Amino acid sequence: MPAANVLSKKLRQGGVARSPLPDGDVIGETFARGVEDRLRPLVKTALAAEVAVPRVTRLSEATKGVAAPALLAVVDIEDADTPGLIAADADLAYHLIDLTLGGDPMRAPPPVARGLTAIDMALGRLYLEAILAAFGAAIGAGFGRPLTKAMRIRDQRQNAAQLRLAPDYIDVLVIRLSLTLAEAGRRGACELILPLSALDVIRASIEARATQAARERPNDLWKTLMRRAAAAAPVAVDAVLHRQNVSLAALQDMKVGQVIEIPRQAAETIQLTIAQPGGRTALIATGRLGGFQDNKVVKLETAVDRRLILHVGRALRPAPEGEAEPQPAGPEPEAAQAVI
Repeated sequence: MPAANVLSKKLRQGGVARSPLPDGDVIGETFARGVEDRLRPLVKTALAAEVAVPRVTRLSEATKGVAAPALLAVVDIEDADTPGLIAADADLAYHLIDLTLGGDPMRAPPPVARGLTAIDMALGRLYLEAILAAFGAAIGAGFGRPLTKAMRIRDQRQNAAQLRLAPDYIDVLVIRLSLTLAEAGRRGACELILPLSALDVIRASIEARATQAARERPNDLWKTLMRRAAAAAPVAVDAVLHRQNVSLAALQDMKVGQVIEIPRQAAETIQLTIAQPGGRTALIATGRLGGFQDNKVVKLETAVDRRLILHVGRALRPAPEGEAEPQPAGPEPEAAQAVI
């Protein structure tokens, strides 16, 4: 037990980690503009947003300043174990709800300190979801790619004491958003409190998607040249007139001038084959033997095997996601056959 107390004390007193989000200025500016664009149609009046410099602190310090009652939303982040929190103070909640219900934008009445009703919570959820969507878009702008992990509001509360998000000593990123509403200059503030572990999940997912996109990039010069070289590579195609089984003794006794009988219908079923690994052959199409300009030719009677087309297409261009893996063409019979 003493060892556990020492470990707990060290965790509480140690330094904080760095934010995994890149370029905090770009994310903050994009977040502010996104909040303005999403909230303005809801309040139907002038609106200005300002984002303070993000800071990293302990969860206990971040939630210490959240006074009740407040408009709180617990945020679930896909594949993250620890949820985040959006905390709008009582002043902002009062002004947003008042303007939504038809309050005069030319007046700035003092906020009334009271508990939030179910109607207040439902109306406030619209604004919280808009703020969360703006933050997701801002993260995408910071990374240069859309957000790959979903964020959603799981629950609402109005007192931080009702919540148990995570141990108090975990590191969180705090982003403070200040809003000025209407012509009268109503003011309120909101804070996003997000665990660094959840932001690590978002960052890893976006970077993994970027790496995958780089591998699949269609305008990659090296891959383009390799595909062109593969498309121009020669492939030996054999036109088989007839196959017949012979004994080893007959094969040994074959001599120059010997006549080998071929069925009359063999000229109508020419088999086009290609070699496969292991000495096998694969039938890709059938044709008919004929003549053209004093030359012997083979006219295709069936289309080339679709499995071969899929294999060649997969080699020459990136395959679409979810496409079924084509099966290789089956081998032809091998043993004791003479090919003519």
